[in-house]
Amino acid sequence: MLTLTLMDSTFEFDCEDHEREKLIEAATMLEDKLEQLPTMKDKNKVLMTALNICFDYLTLKEDTLAYTERLEGQIQQMMTQVASESEKDSA
Repeated sequence: MLTLTLMDSTFEFDCEDHEREKLIEAATMLEDKLEQLPTMKDKNKVLMTALNICFDYLTLKEDTLAYTERLEGQIQQMMTQVASESEKDSA
C-alpha cells in the first residue's frame, strides 16, 4: 500500500513494488507542475496542469511515431540494399 498526499488530499494505492517508484515519481512530477502555476487556484490549477501534461504526452507520442517511421524506413532501405547485394553475389 502506498499513501500519497497531493494538494492536501491523501490517496492510497494498492500497487505492486515495481509500480511504487513510478507512482512516487509521478506524484513528484505533478507537484512540480502544480507549483509552476502559483497564481492559479485549486480547480483551475489542476485543470491547467492536466492540460499541459496531456499536451506534453501528445507531443511526445507524435515525436515517437515520427521517429519510429524514420527507423522503419531506414531498416527497409538496409534490407533492400542487403537483398540487392546478396543477389549480385549469387549471380
